[in-house]
Amino acid sequence: MNVLIFEDEKPTAARLANLLNRIDNSINVVGTIGSVTAGIKWYKENPMPDLIFQDIQLSDGNCFDIFDAVEVSAPVIFTTAFSEYAIKSFQVNSIDYIIKPYDIKDLKSALDKFRKLKGAFHPPEKGLLEEILKKKAFTPKKRFLIKMGDNYLPINSDDIAYLISEEGLTFATLFNKERHIVHYSIVDLAKQMDPSSFFHINRKMLVNVKSVKKISSWFNSRLNITLSPSYDGDVVVSRERAGSFKEWLDI
Repeated sequence: MNVLIFEDEKPTAARLANLLNRIDNSINVVGTIGSVTAGIKWYKENPMPDLIFQDIQLSDGNCFDIFDAVEVSAPVIFTTAFSEYAIKSFQVNSIDYIIKPYDIKDLKSALDKFRKLKGAFHPPEKGLLEEILKKKAFTPKKRFLIKMGDNYLPINSDDIAYLISEEGLTFATLFNKERHIVHYSIVDLAKQMDPSSFFHINRKMLVNVKSVKKISSWFNSRLNITLSPSYDGDVVVSRERAGSFKEWLDI
């Protein structure tokens, strides 16, 4: 099966291709495209693939610009950071979708649906996509404003090594070893932080990929990780999230 990938973030595209190959090594990724311009050129110069994984927002525009310029007749599985509410309309048009950050189980489910409904997929409708794009897309939280007495300190999300909930408070430990209280719950932060940089390893903790220095097997199918700066205590990836955590690192 020939598969075409549209994704403007190279690590995400590489991870998707890797996961697809793990699911089915007969899948042939015929191209990885990050822009509207490159996509139009590819369609004009190549035969239609069997299946397309389509990111909505590309580096130079929205994917419906491609559908304006060329006729796309292959089934499309959208990969998107849009809210579940916004993409419900995909179901009406028999177009499948997976929400970022996705894992191998999400991809297997989407591929299974594609195989079962192969003859029932329709080309994406420009008007439908435009309507969805009016909804607010997910934007990762880039900064925090920390209150320190009568003063405020702005910190960048990239400077945070990990976030942890302790005794009803959430603390951010920075790479420079500073520790600050942030006024968000871990549950809220798990929805706001960039999923390519932060992973929700257990009920109480989010870690930045740059802080992970060592991973060890732990009892009951869990993982123990060593962080930098170090944390005073065991840092354990829950059993339910261990597989996704390893996939997240292996891109």
